[in-house]
Amino acid sequence: MKTKLFSRALSLMLASLMLLSAIACGKIPDEAADTTTTTAATTMVATTAPTGETTAPEVEDVDPRTKDDLPADLNYNGAVITFLYREELASDFWADGHTGDLVNDAIFDSIASVEDRLNVDIQTVLRKGNDNNVRTEYNNHITNQVMAGDSTYDWTDALINYGGTLAQNGCFRNLLNVENIDLDKAWYIPNMAEDVSIAGRLFFVVGDASLGYLKSAFCIYFNRDLAKNLNIEDVEALALDGKWTIEKVAQIAQQAAQDLNGDGMYDLDDQLGFVSRDSNHPRGFIGSTGMQLLSRKEDGTHEYTFGSDRDHSVMTALSDLQNNTPGSYFFGGSSTQSNLSNYNKISEMFISGKILMLTAEMDHVISCGYHGMNDEYGVLPYPKYEEDQAEYRTLSRTTHNCFLMPITCKDSAMAGAVLEALGSSNYHSVMPAYFETALKIKYSFDTTTSTLFDMIHDSMALEFGYVYSNPLGSQPITVYTNILKTISTFSSAIKAQQKVIAKQYDKLVETINDKCEE
Repeated sequence: MKTKLFSRALSLMLASLMLLSAIACGKIPDEAADTTTTTAATTMVATTAPTGETTAPEVEDVDPRTKDDLPADLNYNGAVITFLYREELASDFWADGHTGDLVNDAIFDSIASVEDRLNVDIQTVLRKGNDNNVRTEYNNHITNQVMAGDSTYDWTDALINYGGTLAQNGCFRNLLNVENIDLDKAWYIPNMAEDVSIAGRLFFVVGDASLGYLKSAFCIYFNRDLAKNLNIEDVEALALDGKWTIEKVAQIAQQAAQDLNGDGMYDLDDQLGFVSRDSNHPRGFIGSTGMQLLSRKEDGTHEYTFGSDRDHSVMTALSDLQNNTPGSYFFGGSSTQSNLSNYNKISEMFISGKILMLTAEMDHVISCGYHGMNDEYGVLPYPKYEEDQAEYRTLSRTTHNCFLMPITCKDSAMAGAVLEALGSSNYHSVMPAYFETALKIKYSFDTTTSTLFDMIHDSMALEFGYVYSNPLGSQPITVYTNILKTISTFSSAIKAQQKVIAKQYDKLVETINDKCEE
């Protein structure tokens, strides 16, 4: 049966987030935290032996980007390709076998089809590495393996905010030189080479071979029923018409707010119009408003350009939303901090109808229980700054997956072909399974919701200053966060750190040029 080719719809992905969410709400790690605490890692090897012929859905291709260009006669004679992946999030990428779960089975079949197509044996080593107390050990394990000349891993998974940190050790290939990877294809986040390469090199890729970036995508959930009861204008129509802006968020937040305890303040004891759920979530506004922390120059290098007049206007609007808008509440904590009770209380408030709009990551719809609320909910992208901004732009929280290829990889062309084939196969076979699941369980209330999921997914991007903040001493994000809290520090905060960030960047590039292959 033919299935019509569709946009890379987040209406499809939503079901995957619901079914595959590996992190319970309230237990999502904070990417800003870096710890020296280490624990012994548990290492498991999971394998899927090549199977018989697997029939993928027949697809009517209408766009050359949706069909891979791998040679039809590729045959690697049963060679083993090994991925290292964080055990806690294994279901983003891996399935051991059929379980009857549509999403799990689709992933298993997709991997099996690639094994059959290329005549390879895909194996996955699962190792704890996602939570704060094991990240250092996980990253050190990767580096130590490569430096010791161990060729076990052909691809390693990592949190993308550690991609640049890992890369400067000289342990990974420049993926721009790897055969069989075509970054223009629809299963990769667009413009990766332009947006997150450094010193002429791209060390990591993000795409449909794993669901990690989708689960971490920033979005806003809102209570449809509450909006109707309060006679709030149609926020979905605003978003679809390109009119969803910070100004609209602030206006609607005030309209929905009710000071239930009469103390003249708006906090978790009141009805709130807009809540930023996590201290990491305001970082999504960097992308949605079109700001850039560091910009690429004509010669391919970057400079710290944050601080323009437009940036000041955007930051003023965001600071007003955070600090001066009645009914707007920015929670200063995160799931890894001690005030977890308030973190969870925010979910309870949204479910019970006391919050109109709530920042989130896509998987929160299931991990925080929003799919079970009595009221209808909808989804919105993060807002633009102004209506005439060309398009919405969606970032993911930088705890999501990226793939790096160790320099010890035995056959880079073969490893490239396997990742390319997995992305292509998942795009064509796993995504329709998600769509079918979403239709059957009806988590998208109507076509409007589905269209907005499309819009969010199709606007996804990577932002250099956010992704590389860790190897730049965390300063680009720190400056942004401090200004958001106190807009009066805009000029002084930027001036104080401008030279520091430039020096950190130059040092990073120098290290990469010294240690990394071209």
